[in-house]
Amino acid sequence: MPNASPWDEFVSLARAYVETGQLDSEEIDYKLDFAGKLAEVRKAVVTGADNWATLLSRTLADKNANPIDWRRASDLDQWCVSRSDEALTALQAIWTQDHSPVSGRIKTFSSLLPPTVISGPGSRMNVASVLLMGLDVQKYPPFRVTAFNSAYERTGYGPPDPNADEAALYEHALAFLDRFIDEAGERGLTLRHRLDAQSLVWVLRDGWPPPPPTKPQPDLQALAEEVLLSVDSLQNIERLLEEKKQVIFQGPPGTGKTYVAQKLAHCLAGSNKRVTLVQFHPSYAYEDFVQGFRPRTTGSAQVGFELRDGPLLRAARLAHDDPAGKHFLVIDEINRGNLAKVFGELYFLLEYRNSEMNLQYSDESFSLPENLYIVGTMNTADRSIALVDLALRRRFYFVDFHPYQEPVKDLLRRWLGKKAPGMEWVADLVDRANEKLDDRHAAIGPSYFMKENLDREDVKRIWKHSVLPYIEERLFGEGARLAEFDMDKLNREVAHGPGEEEGEAQREDEEDGANEDGGKSDASD
Repeated sequence: MPNASPWDEFVSLARAYVETGQLDSEEIDYKLDFAGKLAEVRKAVVTGADNWATLLSRTLADKNANPIDWRRASDLDQWCVSRSDEALTALQAIWTQDHSPVSGRIKTFSSLLPPTVISGPGSRMNVASVLLMGLDVQKYPPFRVTAFNSAYERTGYGPPDPNADEAALYEHALAFLDRFIDEAGERGLTLRHRLDAQSLVWVLRDGWPPPPPTKPQPDLQALAEEVLLSVDSLQNIERLLEEKKQVIFQGPPGTGKTYVAQKLAHCLAGSNKRVTLVQFHPSYAYEDFVQGFRPRTTGSAQVGFELRDGPLLRAARLAHDDPAGKHFLVIDEINRGNLAKVFGELYFLLEYRNSEMNLQYSDESFSLPENLYIVGTMNTADRSIALVDLALRRRFYFVDFHPYQEPVKDLLRRWLGKKAPGMEWVADLVDRANEKLDDRHAAIGPSYFMKENLDREDVKRIWKHSVLPYIEERLFGEGARLAEFDMDKLNREVAHGPGEEEGEAQREDEEDGANEDGGKSDASD
């Protein structure tokens, strides 16, 4: 079409959404309800009522019906509580109905809103626009910079000046909404007010109808070939994760727990951005893992404190914002931390994913998303680690990583056959050593020897400097037994079979004695 305009497609998509009948129920009604609550807060602010901060906090608390980004809403609420006089003056500046233009009120409000509370023109204008909903939501709808930038680009509407302040950003957005209403009307689509137009801008930011979610199918066959585990073992772990959402790989060191945990998480997630890795240690605390106050320097070089999210909360936010994706939190050495202290109220949420609780350092309700999976690893050989309490065991499925059972059984033999042909005898050596150790929680894992181009000198070096020190620690107080784990001695046992080594040594001694006697006899002759 020679006269085709980008507005044609944009309005066509808007019409498709309007015709679903969902515009009011999905986009308009909750904004009208929220604006009504804000209007009550505005009355309290304008009159200077004592309960204005409480009313505002209560209104901002519903994150599902709050057009302010949840992080900015929390920052605004804390500012109103901690510096109420300053905040009251700013709110009165934007909410007092006089004859000054809205741009002037936005500028005054922005000058009174410290950048240390909310920074960036887009974020600050988001807050200001939501507050303006308390005046007239149909005239002053909420603003989100990303949604409007998408609409500008798709319709060919010029973007705002790169250096635009908050007021200029909003004026530009309102002018766009008025243009959208006109363009829609020319094409037979009636939009009642700016709120209709803004709601469609929000819906259409990713296109309408939305494309069906493309879920990357995990290629467990390829993963099995990479990590040399059976597909059945990986599929079983996947089933456990779907059922419980949380699993722990437990076993002695060197059995590939952490390696497999990360590889499996990346495979099932389909993206590195959906996997968060953290390692527990004895000094790790709730404030490190979930949320806590941390020191920071202010602009005047003074030290203050700010509330920071830990890896658990960050992973949960990512999962919440991406409901179609699978997100994973991999916790290495999970039992090296004080688990009751680190997890806190999460003990409850691990079991009841559909429930919400207030976090220790925040009044904001929180729940663990259904699409956040937790994979922990646990070293069973470390005797300094306390047993995992039953409360946590009930919330996780446990998968054993032991050299004598799936999925690790014969892993070293398979790896050597593929990566170091001719060195399969090392698997026999490790098996014999584990038989002598006779401790399933402290067996020698295959990872020690899973090295490209492994040769006999490599094995000697690894045995002397990694394996023997580990065995010596396990046999603390039994020093006499250490001689049993001499590499050459074990190799002879493997070659002749367990129990035959002593007979071979006796035969060697007899031969040595016969040679000595024969030598004396020759001399006498």
